[in-house]
Amino acid sequence: MAGASRNFAKDAAAAISALYAVALLGLIAIAGIGLDYGRLVTMQSELQNAADQAALAAATQLNGADDAMVRARTAANAAFASAASAYVNETRVANDGGGSAITGLTFTFYDGYANDQPGELLANDADGARAKVVRVTVNDREVFYALTPVVGALSSGGVEADAMAMLERAVCNLPPIMVCIERSDFFLPTLEGDGLRMRWLDSSVDALAPGNVGFLDLYGTHDSQYELGENQPYGECGAIENVTTEPGFRATETRALNTRFDIQSNPLSCDPSTGDFCPAQNVRANSVLVEQSTITTNSSTPPPPPTCGSYQNRSRSWEPMTQAEVATAGTFTRDSCFDDGSCTYMGDGEWDIAGYLARNHPGVSPAIFSQGSRYEVYRWELEDPANRMPPRLVSSTVESRRRGNSGNYEHTFTNRCSYPQPQFASPVVPSNTQKDRRLLSVAAVDCTGLTGRSAVNILGWLDVFLTQPADGSETIHSEIVGPALRPDNLPTFQYFGRNRAVLIR
Repeated sequence: MAGASRNFAKDAAAAISALYAVALLGLIAIAGIGLDYGRLVTMQSELQNAADQAALAAATQLNGADDAMVRARTAANAAFASAASAYVNETRVANDGGGSAITGLTFTFYDGYANDQPGELLANDADGARAKVVRVTVNDREVFYALTPVVGALSSGGVEADAMAMLERAVCNLPPIMVCIERSDFFLPTLEGDGLRMRWLDSSVDALAPGNVGFLDLYGTHDSQYELGENQPYGECGAIENVTTEPGFRATETRALNTRFDIQSNPLSCDPSTGDFCPAQNVRANSVLVEQSTITTNSSTPPPPPTCGSYQNRSRSWEPMTQAEVATAGTFTRDSCFDDGSCTYMGDGEWDIAGYLARNHPGVSPAIFSQGSRYEVYRWELEDPANRMPPRLVSSTVESRRRGNSGNYEHTFTNRCSYPQPQFASPVVPSNTQKDRRLLSVAAVDCTGLTGRSAVNILGWLDVFLTQPADGSETIHSEIVGPALRPDNLPTFQYFGRNRAVLIR
């Protein structure tokens, strides 16, 4: 018996059991910490994902509009932080009684970002036009630990996440022409059909008043001085932050613009391969070609004048119609309010459509046109050019004289003919890749406070219809067609302006 006791006392085979017993609590604590730390990291990832998505959604609204900050908060909350949204971000880990939906967001706006730091803090919604950067913070959420209380910790405490984003904006495929428009006047599509009088003024004469035309430095490349006659699209993109006004008066640009009306001038001539300086299909204007023909008869009474196109000599350039000729064969008129002085640069769409149809399409009623705009009538003429755009004898004079003693008389006619279709160059035909040459896409710019070479606030892009060639007073008469469209008439999303929300941090 005594020997057995001594053997038991000397037996060390189970000595490790005591060590396991001592270490067990530590192992349980380590496992608990690992499990709960994993839950903490998972919740942090969920909150960060929610912050990233909300910041990107908010940044899409920072387009320089006065209400940009309000719309940014609304966009982020409605899409990703509303329990009623199908896209609401959720946490599967937080068990603080706040529910699975991540709905608590705080927004902070800044006017820029440079040197890895945000710019000036914008605390007032009235500064929405200046907001360029948004920081979104997901409000505190908490995870209560399952095992970590073994080591004395009950919960994670408040955990939040934040993200900062901005909207990168670029302009593409546009000619560098802008028109100054007061923000209060810029309402599309309600402006469709209204006349727009764009003025070319020397930079020393109120150059950035509403209605004035100017140029933009879009791409940082040298301009040709004849850009209004060049064909679109340009196929380049430039950061909108780098777009500035390009000061200086360009007398050459009106001549370039008028090539769209078949008015050629040295050194500008139509290039069929590019469409540069080529006319539109319909170039009806208040201008005529002078044609001379001599007809010999045996009567002193002149015969009827020859038709337009039957001539022996013809002028090599267009001549302006007389006032009497305009009254009988004139082209599109401007809005009546421009004539009585009640409009400055933006018209009201009221023009003499009945008079135009009576002069050029007798018997056609204005009632057949749904809108009655000049552009609608223009397109109607293009549908049947043979019957709706024929040459027309506007006026004719004749000189008759007897040829010696032959008994014959020579009757020399001088005809003044209107040609709605181009005569000096082949027209550019619109297609899914080619815009009508009478349409011009321009940037509508808020010119308030602009001087010299300055960054611009582009309100939007619009298509204008050129109603007449630019006149001697350096004025372009046009009609607003509506928001700028692609040549295939599809919306210009990511075409003229390309916007991309990006995370900064």
